[in-house]
Amino acid sequence: MKQFLFIISLLITSSLSSQTLERTVIGSSGTTLSTANASLDFTIGELVVTTSSNGSNTLTQGFQQETIVLRIKLAPVVFLQGPLTTSGTTTMDDSLRSNSLLPTTSPYADAITCEASVFNTTGNNAIIDWIWITLRDKNDRTTILASQSALLQADGDIVDVDGVSALKINLSSDSYYVAVNHRNHLGIMSESAIALNTNSSTAVNLSDSASSVFGGTNSVVDMSNGLFAMVSGDFDENGQIQNIDTSAIIQLLGISGYSKADLDMNGQVQNADINTILNTNIGKGEQF
Repeated sequence: MKQFLFIISLLITSSLSSQTLERTVIGSSGTTLSTANASLDFTIGELVVTTSSNGSNTLTQGFQQETIVLRIKLAPVVFLQGPLTTSGTTTMDDSLRSNSLLPTTSPYADAITCEASVFNTTGNNAIIDWIWITLRDKNDRTTILASQSALLQADGDIVDVDGVSALKINLSSDSYYVAVNHRNHLGIMSESAIALNTNSSTAVNLSDSASSVFGGTNSVVDMSNGLFAMVSGDFDENGQIQNIDTSAIIQLLGISGYSKADLDMNGQVQNADINTILNTNIGKGEQF
């Protein structure tokens, strides 16, 4: 009888334990093979296990795999009026970077970080500042489905936090409105929903024409060099450029550093920020 009860006890214990199953492998032998872009882990007994995907759903076999998350890829392009005004060219001025003023932690809600070495790159791929990306529902552009910080290069490319890679966002392949915000510029959004997928990076140029963005000429400023830039001057980030922005910046004239009051993004808060940029944009607002 005691032996019978012991067996029953073991069966109950096994049954309870089986409710939680972790992805753990104990093997007598195995290894990891890797390159810069991929890695393969295996043990004796699970030499080959397959991962299959149709772009939206993923099927994995076996335990010897890491969790795989498919993310859509996009390569947005935008320009900021402030640093374009400072540079006077078709690439943005990178004074914040060159003067070691850019923070390695994003100023936006996710507070994501990057390596300080990302800011060592110069030229067209120099990092100008942090930027905020949102993807919105194709059927209702007011519905935000995903948001994250990214980095903006001097040539307008928006890249991931490594400073070079295409942006990746945890959503499935579909069409989305792509919106971009900056800490002292008015936000912009694509004129229409754009098809994005997990297999390849989709170019999303919001600077080549006013018709590329929702609201057209009311949303961007024509830089007269073939580029249409996000409008500078929204110090309080309320989506409007108003006299209250002017009053706030006047109180900060003369300071230096990483400040929203530095509208031309040269590292200094000066009269030029008000006279050259803000005063010409009073009354403008986001169109979405």
